[in-house]
Formats: sequence, structure tokens, C-alpha cells
Amino acid sequence: MNKPIAPSNREYITKPGNGRSRINTLVCLAIAPWLISSASQACSFVTVEAKDGSVVIGRTIEWGFPMEYTFVSIPRGQTFTASFPADKVAKDYKALTWVTKYAYAGVGVTVQAGLDSAQNEAGLNIEGLNLPGFTEFQKVTPESKSVLALSDISDWILGNFATVQEVREALPKCTVWTPAVSSQGSATIHLAITDRKGAGIVVEYMKGELNIYDNVTHTMANSPPYDWHLTNLRNYMTLTNRDTVSAQQNGFTLNQLSTGDGMTGLPGDFKSASRFVKLTLMRAFAAPVETATEAYSLAGHIVNTVDIPRGSVNSGEFQGKPMLETAQIVLVKDLSNNKIFVSDYAHRLNFLLIDLNKIFAPNKKIGPVLFSNFIDQPPINVTDQILQAK
Repeated sequence: MNKPIAPSNREYITKPGNGRSRINTLVCLAIAPWLISSASQACSFVTVEAKDGSVVIGRTIEWGFPMEYTFVSIPRGQTFTASFPADKVAKDYKALTWVTKYAYAGVGVTVQAGLDSAQNEAGLNIEGLNLPGFTEFQKVTPESKSVLALSDISDWILGNFATVQEVREALPKCTVWTPAVSSQGSATIHLAITDRKGAGIVVEYMKGELNIYDNVTHTMANSPPYDWHLTNLRNYMTLTNRDTVSAQQNGFTLNQLSTGDGMTGLPGDFKSASRFVKLTLMRAFAAPVETATEAYSLAGHIVNTVDIPRGSVNSGEFQGKPMLETAQIVLVKDLSNNKIFVSDYAHRLNFLLIDLNKIFAPNKKIGPVLFSNFIDQPPINVTDQILQAK
């Protein structure tokens, strides 16, 4: 197993100066990708739709060593200029520039300049999940059009587009590249992009080619690529939420010992392939929900099925300490009503609410704000109310 090194200082990107604060949705750019691979393999994602049209996302962010999480908001009217490879001559490339049409916000970590998970005011959401062993971004040539660094892609998508269809049409017109980090290779990532109508795609770059898949399962995890996960689901076609109460075998009757036997064979380990299967089947068999509030609860319950108790996954050592992977942050995100519910590992009994409509209203940059400043909230104590009840 590779040994971790210090985070990169990001000098590998040439930034045409525009005075703006860059924001990346992608977890891989500030830390060596093999460290990401060994310490952050268990990100999980699910989308839930309610009958009232609400679209809610459940997302977990796992690491094997402690992280400080931040909240950042970018306003409308922010000017961006895309980066190009440091070994290219600026005059040979027309830098892609844009002014944000939509405000957006999300969650990141202090060791990098950007966000792991973000959504804009139009209800478009982007999640970056690790895809080690398969990712290879595009090469920049003089013929390349609309060059975007991986570090630009989320700013560009969330600042410019409101729907998945718009992204689907625009992304193939861009060349997306990423630099090598140290000597360990390039960032490894794939994207789940969802809008408030419930449309979703998975975006992957492999062998220098863009692959866009309809997210037909409304779920995502890590490696292998999305189409492999779809094929693997065929191994679980016989699983069902229906119990078998009794069965006849060679003239005698077998009676059910416990409910839940229809799910016998459901993976219970924490591998990406197993989490994908579990998330997909939990979502498929879940009872329909009526409202956004019910969708919050369902999304939380589904991602809880792949939660990792501290100590259950040991990814090796970092600075002499075991990397015990956990879901350090869990997000439940309402794309229809612009809300984020967030909890960390130590306070899983509480989810705190961020109302993005209020965040976006003044149209100004906010953050980064440390979650640790306010996430340490005790559970609501109802003892006195119980004592006073008649």
C-alpha cells in the first residue's frame, strides 16, 4: 500500500488571472489521488422522489483520517476563466470564460480549495465520487475547444446550467483535462449530476473519452464504472421484499423463522459494488413517499444502510495511526426547496438545516465557514415536556 504524503499546493494549474476565488466540486485535486483511493473509497449517493414532485438526495462522504468540513456559497455574476495546462502557451488557447447565471453552494474540506458536493439555486446538483483505477481525462491539443480543467467543471456546470439536459448537451463540446498530482498520477473521479425534476446522469472519463450514462438506478458509489454496476445487478435479480411464509419440501413443510428472508444474499460488506447493490435495492423496494419531509427521512434511512461504524474498515496507516474509514459527513439535500441537512459522524442523532434560499438571497460570497463551529449541537431534551404532560 502506498504511504500518504502532504497535500499538494496546487501549483500545477496555470490560472489566467481574474481575481476570483476558485471553487471545485471535486475531492481529488488537493490531495494525492492514491491517498484518496486508499482512504476514501466509500462515498455513496441516492436520489429519492416524492409524489409531490420533491427531489431529495442522500450523500455520504467517507475518509480514513479526520477532516475539517466547510460550507461555501458563490453568488450570481461571478466571473470565471478556465485554467489550461501549465506547459501550454496561453496565446495558443482561447480560455473559456463565463459569468455565473446561478448562485450555488456546498460542502468541502479545508485541505483543498473546493467542494465535494454542491447545488445551485435552480436545483441542479453535482456530486464527485472517487473512481480509482479507471479514470483518464482528455488531452489538450491546439485543436481542443472550450478547454476546462477538472477543477473548473463544477463552477462551469453549476454557474451556467439549470437542468441535466443542458449539461448533457454542453459537456461534449468541452475538453476536460486534469494534471498529474505529484508522481502518483491524476485525479480519479466520476460525477453524479441531478436536477430538481429528478433527471440524472453519471459522467465518467475513461481512456480519454467522455461517457455519459442515464442514472437509471438513481444511485452511485465508487469503482468500477457505472455500466459495470448495472451488469452486476443481474446477480441479485431474485432478491425481493416479499417473505416466504412457508414452503413444501419433499413432503414436509418448512415454516419461516424470521421476516426479511426475501433479501437473503443481499451484500452486507462495505465494498463499492456491495454498497451500490444495497442502495439500489433499498431504493427500489422502499414504500413511496408523499412529501419532501418524508423524502428526507427515506433518503436518510437508505444511506444509513451503508453506514460504516468506526473500526469496521481499516485502510492502513497514516502518520502512524490507523485509517479507520467512516461516513464523516452525511448530507440530505432538497433540490426542490433549496435545503441542505447535514450531520457528522459524532452527531448522527442530529441533522442541522441550511436554508439555501436565505443563503442565496443577498447574492454575496459566503465562507468557507467551518462546520465545527456549530455542528456540536446536543439532541433536543424533551424530559421537562414529558414531566409536564398530563
